[in-house]
Amino acid sequence: MGTFSPSSSLSFSKHSHCSIVTTTNTVRHSNGTHFLISMRNLCWSGQVKNVVQALDLFHGMARMNPLPSVKDFTLLLGVIVRMKHYTTAISLVKHMYSSLGIQPDTITLNIVINCLCRLKLIAFGFSVLGTMFKLGLEPTVMTLTTLINGLCVHGSVAQAVELAGHIEKMGCPLDVYTYGVLINGLCKMGDTSAAVGWLRKMEERNWKPNVVVYSTIVDGLCKDELVPEALSLCSEMREKGVRPNLVTYTCLIQGLCNFGRWKEARSLLDEMMKMRMMPDLQTLNVLVDAFCKEGKIMQAKSVIGFMILMGEGPDVFTYNSLIHIYCLQNQMNEATRVFNLMVSQGCLPDIVVFTSLIHGWCKYKNINKAMHLLEEMGKIGFVPDAVTWTALIGGFCQAGRPLAAKELFFNMHKYGQVPNLQTCAVILDGLCKGNLLSEAVSLVEAMEKSNLDLNIVIYSILLDGMCGAGKLNAAWELFSSLPAKGLCKQGLLDKAEDLLMNMEENGCLPNNCTYNVFVQGLLTKKEIARSIKYLKIMMDKGPQRENWHRLQNLPFVKYTNHYHSITSTLQLMRLEESFLNMEESDPTALLKSLYALIYLSYIRRKTIKNSVMAAYKPATELEAGEAARMKQQICMSIVVLDSLLDQNASDVLCLSCAGDGSKWEDSLSLTQL
Repeated sequence: MGTFSPSSSLSFSKHSHCSIVTTTNTVRHSNGTHFLISMRNLCWSGQVKNVVQALDLFHGMARMNPLPSVKDFTLLLGVIVRMKHYTTAISLVKHMYSSLGIQPDTITLNIVINCLCRLKLIAFGFSVLGTMFKLGLEPTVMTLTTLINGLCVHGSVAQAVELAGHIEKMGCPLDVYTYGVLINGLCKMGDTSAAVGWLRKMEERNWKPNVVVYSTIVDGLCKDELVPEALSLCSEMREKGVRPNLVTYTCLIQGLCNFGRWKEARSLLDEMMKMRMMPDLQTLNVLVDAFCKEGKIMQAKSVIGFMILMGEGPDVFTYNSLIHIYCLQNQMNEATRVFNLMVSQGCLPDIVVFTSLIHGWCKYKNINKAMHLLEEMGKIGFVPDAVTWTALIGGFCQAGRPLAAKELFFNMHKYGQVPNLQTCAVILDGLCKGNLLSEAVSLVEAMEKSNLDLNIVIYSILLDGMCGAGKLNAAWELFSSLPAKGLCKQGLLDKAEDLLMNMEENGCLPNNCTYNVFVQGLLTKKEIARSIKYLKIMMDKGPQRENWHRLQNLPFVKYTNHYHSITSTLQLMRLEESFLNMEESDPTALLKSLYALIYLSYIRRKTIKNSVMAAYKPATELEAGEAARMKQQICMSIVVLDSLLDQNASDVLCLSCAGDGSKWEDSLSLTQL
């Protein structure tokens, strides 16, 4: 069969065509009936083992004359879908309609929609829904539930909820399965309260929630650490005649163990077994993991012994729980013994097991064994993730090799991994403890420039390093800027301004670093007037050279730093001449050239007005939207640099705002500052 292409349209004819089948390929009626009975029994009993066997059955049906009903084809298609051969199922459906002339029905098209959703082609699923309407077929609740499930599975839960609400408004009632799909999607997204809301809606519409729905919410509540609410819901389901199943008990036991409520967990386990529900591997793994996290290795081993007696062999999760606790307790020989036992039992380790061992050997300061495990991971085909790299980097730092750790840190991207905040904190701590403070400061500056959302842990590590190195002034300057950094990053400029005032009132005067952070926040929000106000305050508190140095990272200056080395008059004249004669229409190129020219004006103490007049002409020749953006950027650059040079900005501001009445009043207020 041909493979399914997302770009190909699924077109179905309303008319049934005669099947073109040669008489030599025709299966006799009696044999055909026997063949169909055999096919149905194979499908119902689950004896269709692979897709090749399923295709043989399909082609046998296609050779029959007359053709079997669409129900028989649908039965076989369902088997193929359960094998997860979604593209094959779609291709067979297309063949049924285009080659065999079988008229489409709702059930078959539901199968197509289900396959498309599982292939993450939800938009095509909605296209098939449109095809159903065109063919005069009425979608069932299952059709719409399949689409809702597709949206939930791929993270578009809000759209799924919206679609469900729209369906209800159209007078099409949802069923138990639809509610279950929505509740499951909401719980997986962590919105358990909304899931409970849909449970109550379900009850209001006289639908009786089943054990799957209740268990899903119980699991969500336990993961949200709302164990009392989960226990209450379990009692509620019992009162309503819904008996908890193994999944319900496992979720509750895990929630109780996570809070150390061992007696209640044991009581639930006993209750479960009295109801003749024996714990499965997942339930026992929950207990093993909980005991290991509490450091109760003997109890964990007892559960594993019970597991073996029950005929449930330990899996990779079981072994990892033991290995992890041994590594945390520096019992690396025991961890290695469990690892070797695991491999000898035919249980392949996963990346979590390798990472636990690497972390353990790093903590044990045996870098060679950690690197050997990293090589073994690569041979098996595992790619180290950010957690693995963080463990290695931490190991090198603990072994007194921070520069080697830094090299690993910057090589992560070669393996397709991006450092997270934990990785950054580990390398930063290693650099500070290794007396490489300048390297640590440079790293934090690089993080800030990359717009990484640094947290208080990162700054605390750097502050500790500065204090340890005796850099108390630098530490105090950084510490003073932290509140403003947080508020400005979140766009809470008014609160940041209030904080600045409170600092002065309390005798803790903001320094240049604090003002610089606040001004950057203002400029990001295009608060030009307020930025000028605080730039002038900043200038009053220190020399202009220091102020200029503090402004090096502002948006309108960062493009021009590479021009700082240009000092000869000849080079300056050539740059100005090339700028005046340029016919570049790219706004970005124009802005970069403008910034360079303004910067040159500053270092030569030349009037800025001439530079702006040169830059303004090409800006006005752009389209209206781009020209306005250029004017705004020019205005921002002029105002800040003009304030630094103590020049009168009124002329250049009027020039920048010419033809733009909405900016005129702003320019007047700026010149009066």
